[in-house]
Amino acid sequence: MGIDIKKMLADSLLKLCENKNLEALTIQDLLNDTGISRQTFYNHFIDKNDLIHYIYNTKIVPDFHYQNMTINFYESLLITFKNMQRYHHFMKQACMMEGQNCLKDYIFEHCKEFDLKWHQVLYGHKPMPDTLKFATEYHATASTSMTLSWILSDMPVSCEEIVKMIVEMRAIGMEVLFKDGEFQGNPYLKD
Repeated sequence: MGIDIKKMLADSLLKLCENKNLEALTIQDLLNDTGISRQTFYNHFIDKNDLIHYIYNTKIVPDFHYQNMTINFYESLLITFKNMQRYHHFMKQACMMEGQNCLKDYIFEHCKEFDLKWHQVLYGHKPMPDTLKFATEYHATASTSMTLSWILSDMPVSCEEIVKMIVEMRAIGMEVLFKDGEFQGNPYLKD
């Protein structure tokens, strides 16, 4: 089995940001820690933010990807929040960074795009109604805002408590919005 360069760089960044501010951490710091060449880094990632997005996708939200449209939303979200808690130091620093391709903006877009795709798959082959699309985007934005607030305020409530609140809020009215789709019911109340 070959060396997983992406994982090696991700693990290095997570380790290094425990002792050095993530924003101040440089590509050279990662290269010094891993022994990987600059060219090899750029063969795998566009920049440090691309590596941060990779960590988010693989270590924080592993269930929320476009090939996984059969998720149990509550269970997958609980796993995500426990991962955020496990990597809190990284997540807080990454979410405080501003600028082009920052993680905070990436999370908003990823959540919205995933939710729209997931709801469309559940709704079926015909386009989902504008009301469902609006509700989906609204809940994705609200959930992301609450998640960022939870991370930046040092996670004042348990993972279980915040996930329960998010899922309960997302569930309101979904039976009505999905009534004309192939999926009948509420995707947030699935077993």
